[in-house]
Order: sequence, then C-alpha cells, then structure tokens
Amino acid sequence: EPRFAINTVIGNQISAYKVLQNIASVFRGMTYWASNTVNVGADHGNLDGSDIDPVHLYNNSSVIDGVFSYSGTSVKTRSTKIRVNFNDPNNNFKIDQVVIEDESLTAKFGVQEKEIVAFGCTSKYQAQRMGQYILKSEELDAEIVTFSTGLDGLFVLPSQVFAVADLMRAGQRTGGRVSSATTTVITTDQTVQLPSGNNKKLSCILSDGTLETRDISDNSGTTITVSSAFTSAPLAQSVYVISTDSVQTQKFRCINITDN
Repeated sequence: EPRFAINTVIGNQISAYKVLQNIASVFRGMTYWASNTVNVGADHGNLDGSDIDPVHLYNNSSVIDGVFSYSGTSVKTRSTKIRVNFNDPNNNFKIDQVVIEDESLTAKFGVQEKEIVAFGCTSKYQAQRMGQYILKSEELDAEIVTFSTGLDGLFVLPSQVFAVADLMRAGQRTGGRVSSATTTVITTDQTVQLPSGNNKKLSCILSDGTLETRDISDNSGTTITVSSAFTSAPLAQSVYVISTDSVQTQKFRCINITDN
C-alpha cells in the first residue's frame, strides 16, 4: 500500500489553515507562514536512505554572546503507549484503534499513554506507522537547542536541518569566521588547530548561501587548503566548521523561529 494516503470528506466549515495543518499531518508535515504564503515541510529522510545534509551552519561566533542553550524534553512528554484512531473500511468506516507500545520504554518511564487521531486514515497499517513514528520521535528527539543570531543566520526555515558546532561540547574550537577565501584556500579569523581524528573536512557557506563540504589537504596557521575546489569562493565573514571522524557537528531540525 502507499506509505501515505488520505481518504476523507471535509463536511464542516473550519479555518483553511487548520485544514492544511490536518492534511500535512498525514505525511508528517508541518505548515508555517513565510513570505506571505503558507509553506509546508516534512520530517522525511532522503529517498536513498542517506543522512540529510544541513542547510546552514552555526558556531559560537555566529550566535549572540556565543551561547547555545540546551534543554531536554520533559519525561511526561515521552509516551510509551500510543492509541491511534482511524476509520476502518471493513466496519462501515467507523472509528477503530490500533495500539502501539514499547515495553522497554514502559520499563524506563512507566505507562504514559497518548491518544491521537490519524486524519483521513482508513488503513490499519498506516495508523500503526504513525503511532510508531510518534513513539520513536518522542524517544529520540529529546534535546532542544535555542540561540539568538543576527541577519547572517537567517538561512533556516522550519522543518529544515541545520548543524551546530559548539566548542563547549566539542571541547575545542572547531569553527569561526572566514576572513578571506578563494575556491581552494580559506583564511580564518584565528589560528586553526585541527581536531583529532581522520577524514578531516571543512564546511563553508558560499556566496549564494549554500553549504558545501570539502576534504582538508593542508593547514598552516590561519590558512586551510582543501583538496578539491568549492563551487565558488566562500563568503567573507561567513562561518566555517571543521569536522573529523572523532569530532562531528550536531544536527537539529528547526521547529520555530521568532523575531525580537
């Protein structure tokens, strides 16, 4: 059967935005308002199963006061049992339920039950997948990062993935600002000490705002040379991040942006 399907009739007058939110929930999507239009993003991986590449970088030099604030989700929000309501076509489309439960989570957090409605769902198996998705999301997405940034950090929209290089967590400085650059040589704002580990890579923001990563071939003082050229020269005063097999950036998905 299709991974996502909707089978419903909208018979009552309700907010158009609410209807769009309900429809987006079918494919694990989220709606948000930007540029005077309704936009939709979805919590999906790449079709080939590979990791999602971040669209932007943040390090301590690009956030106000250089501070990332971390918080964990409440234990009360980590469900161990999900009841999913769906319309059963084998019973005249009356409401039925499937129950998804994780015994290991129950042993850890106790019984914490949540009941949800699978909008437009007439498949027991699609309802099961939705329950499993929510169960795993609440288990694995247990950390939230918040920070303030300037206009140069406004490249990320809700639902997009971004990377964070925090020296307080890495134990050393792995990023900073680009003073000047060509397509193969980057001059940084401070002396660079490459972190331990193999497979050293440099990630930079290009002039068009895109993020590219290249292997590092050499480093001396404030100069980093990459083995293959960037598509265009990294933007001056933009951020850069160095990663290795031992020191990686943290990935987060943007869920909210506020303007102060």
